[in-house]
Amino acid sequence: MKVVDKRRETDEWHVGDVICYWNKPDKKYYGLICEIKLPTDSGFGVIDLENKTESLVSFTFPLIDDLQHLVRSEYRHVEKVNAKLVIE
Repeated sequence: MKVVDKRRETDEWHVGDVICYWNKPDKKYYGLICEIKLPTDSGFGVIDLENKTESLVSFTFPLIDDLQHLVRSEYRHVEKVNAKLVIE
C-alpha cells in the first residue's frame, strides 16, 4: 500500500482557491480567488468571504500573478487554505 499526497505544494493561485491573509494574527481574513467577466472589463479578484474588508473584487487584474502580487504587498502573511466553498 502506498499513500499519495495530492496536495499542491506550490504558490500558484487558481480560480476557486481560498486564501487567508492578515497583518495581525487576531484579524485574519478569508477570500476566494475568482475570475470576473464583465462587458467592459475582465480579470481576476478576491471575494471577501467574511465582509470584514473592502472586497478586493472591486479591482480586476488581467493576470492572476498581478493579483497575487498586490495581496502579498498589502498583507504581511498570505497563505492558501485547504478548504472548499459550500453554498447552501
